[in-house]
Amino acid sequence: MEYAIETHGLKKYFGDIHAVDGIDLKIPKGYLYGVLGPNGAGKTTTIRMLSTILYPTDGEATVLGFNLRKEASEIRKRIGVCPQELVIYPRLTARENIHLIAQMHGIIKKDYKERTDDLLGRMNLLDRADSLSKTLFGRNETKIKRINGCNSRTRANFF
Repeated sequence: MEYAIETHGLKKYFGDIHAVDGIDLKIPKGYLYGVLGPNGAGKTTTIRMLSTILYPTDGEATVLGFNLRKEASEIRKRIGVCPQELVIYPRLTARENIHLIAQMHGIIKKDYKERTDDLLGRMNLLDRADSLSKTLFGRNETKIKRINGCNSRTRANFF
């Protein structure tokens, strides 16, 4: 079986605090997994390590076949990340926010323009596409964030 994510003894320490203390995972390709646990259990830290935002203290991991320690830049090219915090720019329209993130992922203009309308339509946001993001609230903000996490045609997404 091929795995999208595989970890062995993955650890992250912040001084004396053991935020993640030896996680072993095997997540097959094509599956959707959730990470559940109480506050402080290490969920966010684990996702941040797997998405190359944090460097692990110890252990091994591969994401989409790439070594987390040695090939982080290759992993970043292939994943989408929707952080807990809303990462949208209030003075840009919904469409402009999506275009900006697509440009950051290196997607060419022709491709991201077509993809943006498709994703806005799927999220029932076409009528708000040219509204300033600061006028979007709650669920619509979250939808823009999710679009940005998926807009790079990635092979793995972290929400």
